[in-house]
Amino acid sequence: MKWLKVYGLPKLPLFLAKLAMKLGLPGPTWYKWKAASSGTGVILDEMIRAADDLGYNGQKIAQLAMSRIGEKQGRDLREQLGVKTMKDAVDVVMLANRFFDIEITLTETKDGEYAVNVDRCPWFGGMGHEGVPGWDVKPCAAFSTYEKALVKAINPNVKLAYTEKRTTGGHTCRGVYTYKDPELGDNGGPQPVRIGRKPTGRVGGRD
Repeated sequence: MKWLKVYGLPKLPLFLAKLAMKLGLPGPTWYKWKAASSGTGVILDEMIRAADDLGYNGQKIAQLAMSRIGEKQGRDLREQLGVKTMKDAVDVVMLANRFFDIEITLTETKDGEYAVNVDRCPWFGGMGHEGVPGWDVKPCAAFSTYEKALVKAINPNVKLAYTEKRTTGGHTCRGVYTYKDPELGDNGGPQPVRIGRKPTGRVGGRD
């Protein structure tokens, strides 16, 4: 079978692409969902590269943007759905990952701790997938910042730490949720969404 291969987008059977063009169809629903996910990864990656090319710290800028998104979404979820426990935070992050076409499963549960593993990441590739070109530790770290901010907005007393990442040579991506203060538990109150500090200026004095 021949495939249509476009930068940053999942493969699509060539005959389906031609048929959609000829008939004016919007394309299969499954493809639009995967294309939107892949497009998010490309935009994040290119935003970092573009800022680096202009002499800014692209990773810091991307992390600030993703952190703000996570904080605002986490606040909305806490206020409107009443999510606030550690398990709530785990469930929300797992749902968010599915929106981004990342397959993640809960692997361990014990008192005051949850651990999750990424089974498939279409952005990094591997596991039978090509991934987003150029996807490495920088955009991955920015997306991780989003997840951490989401968790913090849901319950400020819950900490998400990554004990292993494939972008840094690990065999999997593993996130561990723990309480910052075990005695406080799920009673961490909501915090206002912060704007975030202004990113540092140009690097190296470039014009």
